[in-house]
Amino acid sequence: ISLGAAAGFTGGMLNPFTVGIAQTIAEVPVFSALGYRLAVYAAMLGFSIFYVMRYAEKVKAHPNTGLMYGSETEINEETAAGHADLSFTGRHGLVLLITALGFGINMFGVFQWGWFLSELSAGFLIIGFAAGLAGGLGINDTFHSFVDGMKQVVYGALIVGFARAIVIVLENGQIIDTIINSLASAISSLPNEISAIGMFAVQIVINTFIPSGSGQAATTMPLMAPLADLLGFERQIAVFAYQYGDGITNSIIPTSGVLMASLSIAGVTYERWVKFVWRLVAGWIFIGTAAIVIAMIIGIK
Repeated sequence: ISLGAAAGFTGGMLNPFTVGIAQTIAEVPVFSALGYRLAVYAAMLGFSIFYVMRYAEKVKAHPNTGLMYGSETEINEETAAGHADLSFTGRHGLVLLITALGFGINMFGVFQWGWFLSELSAGFLIIGFAAGLAGGLGINDTFHSFVDGMKQVVYGALIVGFARAIVIVLENGQIIDTIINSLASAISSLPNEISAIGMFAVQIVINTFIPSGSGQAATTMPLMAPLADLLGFERQIAVFAYQYGDGITNSIIPTSGVLMASLSIAGVTYERWVKFVWRLVAGWIFIGTAAIVIAMIIGIK
């Protein structure tokens, strides 16, 4: 689930909080080069599916090779699966329909009504209550389910707070600006043929310190867009370097609040996750590098 979301975020063609902001700052048409981004997204998602399915087949054939083998989380999941009623009922279908409609309304609200975190949070709360009632939980059990869910999220929320604290220290200490300026200066000394790849590498490094997509765009694109002009390639290439540099390593860096919260809720330790995901991240980096090089060759604008 996490990797599906990561592939969509990284390769997303219509993400207003990353691509939209970066292209606006770089003064290129918003959501331009959509077809090319779609092709890169398909490559990233396809590789992710292949990677996950290959791992699943390996664990199915030899369970003791799984990275979660023998862990408390795996034992609890096996126990729960043994008592689960897997029959699909009409109530399940209604809950699924409510969830799909709710997500659709939230997406429409983002693009048409300018919804952001407050509106989206309210939307998800409404989806949760409606789904609970439709699923037959009743008002009291629906509230109890919310409380149980929050218990699982609290630990993740604390980790998100600690991860954010690192970023705040770097920002308020004026360390981020120094790092970005030094890295940008290093890129300018590279040959033009590899400067775009260098820009991609710089964005990967910066993402460790600024895991926020919109924050990284606002911080780096005012420098990277003019730098692209000086180095002689299209500003769209700088946006590509930002987009893939920002998204790819979100699945492995410990400063990503979303990643750490997901791992804590799922009961997966960070060390086990890194052992599982590092090859996938390396593959994504290869795809991102190839996408940037090809974009330069064919002259994407």
